[in-house]
Amino acid sequence: MIAIQNFDFLIGNWNVLNKRLKERLNNCTEWTEFSAEMETKPFLKGLGLMDEMKSSHFGDNFIGFSIRMVNPATNIWTIYWADTASPENYLKEQVVGEFKNGIGKFYGKEKYLEKEYQLRFTWKKETENTALWEQAYFDELKNEWETNWTMEFRKKG
Repeated sequence: MIAIQNFDFLIGNWNVLNKRLKERLNNCTEWTEFSAEMETKPFLKGLGLMDEMKSSHFGDNFIGFSIRMVNPATNIWTIYWADTASPENYLKEQVVGEFKNGIGKFYGKEKYLEKEYQLRFTWKKETENTALWEQAYFDELKNEWETNWTMEFRKKG
């Protein structure tokens, strides 16, 4: 593989425990939990990764699809997303960023309740068989990031 060393831990099959705030940016502390399964594969000799995540939480046949592409000259990653719940969005660029000291931080913007918010993804390999992803929105009133979704990954097998 040429360039995927930052995300190489993600290659394979995973059980995923999702924890999602019931309400975002509203001082909510109640989380919804649901499971998913994900398979991640490299492509283009390591210039990218793609995965499919399946869950019944968003409907019987929900599939989420990510593509992560790296610029090997800068080691900057762009992450794209599409899913069956909102196919009108097609494959859209979601966040851009990089890994430093084993932690990946990626930034973009996302609409939530008709307002656009700064968006952050954080990726971290925890052990050989576990990883963690977090999504956060920047709360301008509090001047801080609110984590509103986490995914705990456990390798299958």
